[in-house]
Amino acid sequence: AAIGTVLSNMRADVSVPFTLDMFAEMANYSPFHFARMFRHLIGVPPGEFLAALRFEQAKRLILHTEMSITDICFEVGFSSLGTFSSRFKQLVGVNPADLRNLPDPLSARLPALASCARTAPSGKGFTIHGNVTSPTPCAGHLFIGLFSTAIPQSTPVAGTLVGGPGPFTIFDVPPGVFRLLAALFPLGDDPMVHLLPSRSLPVGADPWPVVVSPDVDPRPLHIELRPQTLTDPPILTAIAPKVLSI
Repeated sequence: AAIGTVLSNMRADVSVPFTLDMFAEMANYSPFHFARMFRHLIGVPPGEFLAALRFEQAKRLILHTEMSITDICFEVGFSSLGTFSSRFKQLVGVNPADLRNLPDPLSARLPALASCARTAPSGKGFTIHGNVTSPTPCAGHLFIGLFSTAIPQSTPVAGTLVGGPGPFTIFDVPPGVFRLLAALFPLGDDPMVHLLPSRSLPVGADPWPVVVSPDVDPRPLHIELRPQTLTDPPILTAIAPKVLSI
């Protein structure tokens, strides 16, 4: 309940200059205990989660308003346009101005989306296998990616696209420790579904870090799709650049 209160306050107004002390006071914990508990339950520090919410709101304003990028930067709680723009490109995959121009070209390419999964492996790196399940029948564009954090942001280190739950294979995985995340996007030609993913999308994650190394035997990987909850971070990474590069 304490973490839920903090998350609700974060989502209510991302422009508030929250501090760790403010979060801890909301939860009635010491800053140290709150930070440790938040990371244990959510998977990332509170500041990183808040930043993800701010960039999600920035995406929303870019795509649904005519506000200038500068005004949007300040609206979501940043004081430096340079910092905002560089972090936006790093976490979303495109710069703010380019995101605003993506809906039309993306709409024209969505019918070819399935071909994203047909890229032949280069033979570099490792290959991992796993399975995605769902408690209810579903179909769509299922993106599965390996990320450096528990937030689906930046370009995944490796990933694949399949037509729904079932077995999957990801090629060309570099060595490292990653989080395996998935989201099921509906079929159709609405570009906003991919540029600004809805909180109604089914998502899932393998519960443990994925260790990729020649010295570690691969374990069975499993993701169960489920509805999103308050504790799920927004999907920041832009699928569109991958689609447009087909």
